[in-house]
Parts: sequence; structure tokens; C-alpha cells
Amino acid sequence: MEVPSDDWRALAADIEGRQRLVSEIRQVLNAMRRGENLRAEDYMLFDPFINGVAELHDRHRDMRLDVDNMSYEELLALGERIGHVNTGLSEEVILKSMKQRKHITFMAISPPNLEPCCISQEEYDTGNNIGSLDCGHDFHTDCIKQWLAQKNICPICKMTGLAP
Repeated sequence: MEVPSDDWRALAADIEGRQRLVSEIRQVLNAMRRGENLRAEDYMLFDPFINGVAELHDRHRDMRLDVDNMSYEELLALGERIGHVNTGLSEEVILKSMKQRKHITFMAISPPNLEPCCISQEEYDTGNNIGSLDCGHDFHTDCIKQWLAQKNICPICKMTGLAP
């Protein structure tokens, strides 16, 4: 008995859909085990009577990407399709908003356990230009300007770097 190829495709799609549902249920169970807050969609996986049948709760399921299970090559291709998103600041805004000062190395002023710049990993020397973000973290001015041009967050605490 020969099975039409359309039936095989439908069976493969059904199996893939079931595997995706099982994967989502596992993720929700793991989140519950870790004590994380659940979304409404997570509850609907377990109660098919909320808003109808469980399979209908997420009409956009097929449009979502499962980046956790993508290969390196697939992730690179996705990056090329999406393109570059710049969430940084212009140099003009950075210079206007960032507090700057010169670094002076004195025992009374500079604590002996001062961490190096976390971007360049270089120690602060006397005369270096230091830029301070709104959160209070300091960096070499040139280092933090390049960082903020890419993304307006503090590389240490992840808070907004500068309020424009």
C-alpha cells in the first residue's frame, strides 16, 4: 500500500507541531521549577479550556523562531536577514551628556583597589580622560564613547548609560 506524499507531509508537520508543543511545555515546567513568573500563554498550554482549544491560543506560533535550537550557520543567516540594529547614541549626544574628568593617581584620591577599565582592561593612568555614566560607573572616555555609539547601556550594570 502506497501512501501519497501529501499525507507524509501532513504527518511530518503534525509530528513537528507536537514536538514543538512538548518543547514549550518543558520550558514552562522548567520556568515553574525555577520560580519564575509565567505568562498568560504559559497557563494556556496546560488548560485547553481557556479561550478555546490549546492549539488555537497562539495564532503566530509558526512565525516564531526557535533560536535556542538553531545551528551556528542558521544564526549567521538570520543575522544577515535581520541586519544591524544600532541602539547607540550619536557622538554629539555622548559629548553633551557624559561627565568627563582627568584621572589623577594619588593615594588620597585614587583608591589602591581601583578596577581597570572593563572595556579596554587597562589601568587608569594620571592624565587619562575618564567618562562617567549616569549610573556612576567610570571608563576611559574613548572606550565608553565607542561603546555608547553601539548601545546606550552601562557595560557593568546594564542600566541606561546616558539620558539623551
